[in-house]
Amino acid sequence: MEQDYDLVVVGAGAAGLLAAVAARRLGERVLVVDADTLAGGSTAGTDGLIWLPGNHLMAKLGVTDSAADAEEYLSALLGPATIASTAERRAAFLRTSGKLARWLTSSNVALAAVKGLPDHNSDLPGGKPQGRVLHAQPMDRRVLGDWSASLRPDTETERGLVRRMLPGRRSTRTAGEALVGHLLHRATANGVDVWLDSPVIGLLGDGAVTGVVVTQDDVEVPVTAHRVLLASGGFERNQSLREEYLPLPTEEAWSVSGATNTGELLSLAVAQGAATAALDDAWWAPVMLVDGQAWSLDGARGKPHSLIVDSAGDRFFNEAAPANTAGRALYDRSRGVRAVPSFLVLDNKHRQNVPLGPWAANSTPRPAIEAGEIVRAGTLNDLAQALGVDRAGLLGTVVRFNGFASKGKDLDFKRGESAWDAASGEAGKRRNPSLGKVDKPPFWAVKVYPGDTGTKGGLVIDEASRVLRPDGSVLPGLYACGGAAASMFKGSTPAPGAALGAALVEAFLAATDQPERRREL
Repeated sequence: MEQDYDLVVVGAGAAGLLAAVAARRLGERVLVVDADTLAGGSTAGTDGLIWLPGNHLMAKLGVTDSAADAEEYLSALLGPATIASTAERRAAFLRTSGKLARWLTSSNVALAAVKGLPDHNSDLPGGKPQGRVLHAQPMDRRVLGDWSASLRPDTETERGLVRRMLPGRRSTRTAGEALVGHLLHRATANGVDVWLDSPVIGLLGDGAVTGVVVTQDDVEVPVTAHRVLLASGGFERNQSLREEYLPLPTEEAWSVSGATNTGELLSLAVAQGAATAALDDAWWAPVMLVDGQAWSLDGARGKPHSLIVDSAGDRFFNEAAPANTAGRALYDRSRGVRAVPSFLVLDNKHRQNVPLGPWAANSTPRPAIEAGEIVRAGTLNDLAQALGVDRAGLLGTVVRFNGFASKGKDLDFKRGESAWDAASGEAGKRRNPSLGKVDKPPFWAVKVYPGDTGTKGGLVIDEASRVLRPDGSVLPGLYACGGAAASMFKGSTPAPGAALGAALVEAFLAATDQPERRREL
């Protein structure tokens, strides 16, 4: 039986649910569909950081900010406009981000400013050493009623330690889970229809999108709509598309995205005449593998008593750099020296005090040692031999690095000198929060791969999140946001939470693409 709505949102993650709530508040009939059996997308299992320049909550931390400051920062960081990062699209993001923060708080989505998370390049004009990052406050899952069982639970702590889902757990465990929970509650409580386990297998229309075809209980259901918003993520879980578009080598297993994004909606939109951009880019992040699963190394690689080397045993970048910069460095280095994988080398001081992947600090993962997922050796010479790394190269690198650590100054890559490096290092360390000698045995190492938290390429959209054709004209009826859209931030990342912040703003603009009614919100 055919269904009819004003807005169909494909994707029940944070961005899709936000769009649904906003459109419903304007009185629209809204349907959210998702192929997954749980709501939450790639956000629910994460730290849920949201970069929203010009937000009102940073004032509580003594930070003054404005759209003009953020515009200066993005201009310095991103450079000239591109097809996916037009001046109009950047302006719409900056104009809306602060308003969205106020709209969320007025909608009883409890947000708080995050202290001590700088912009990634806070030394650039308009950059903020304190940052512009917000996150959702915990919520009681019981307010969701029966929908609580449909909210994706967090299965990892922010440090990467596996935690089991406790029966009847009441409170959300991460800010990402809380954000999705808040939005799911507001959507379902206010009359938004949500169909989970309902993949979209087609887009209706010819020359203009007029709805979707959804599979429900093995039955194809046509759903007509005035507008369709793709909040369906990227293609990080599609090995074939990764090999076609991303730098090589690449593996689906290297992604830490919690979503099952395989890019089918991207192909459906292209068949309707949509343009794409930035398909060769991703939100890069160095990762390690345990039992075939990727684990972020962001909490470990910036701490003292560690360094990263290539197969020649050489350092080649600032190990404390932001994730996107660090991930890209592995590919850049591989043009001349084998650096995929590279190796994170640690001494025992690091291992005793810093969690690593799924392992708590000061733990001895014997099965992982036996499987070769982590290597332990009594000397650096033995470590080099076990890793297959050039012995003289590694020994020379460590001697040079230890000299830098003694003086508190990395003359090669300036590790520890930026506000970001300081925030990633060891709190309270006097001289350089990121530098410490690698000299206390036993020594440890894990392989480092250029993983990601999702792909950046997708459909080209305008400042209202409308999907465009290759000639720049609007494809009527179709909108995109987040991982389904080509990111404004190709080749760089302005700050923690930039991906989620942009996705939420894009979703809000798509849902409220009625300037005369936007004032009602």
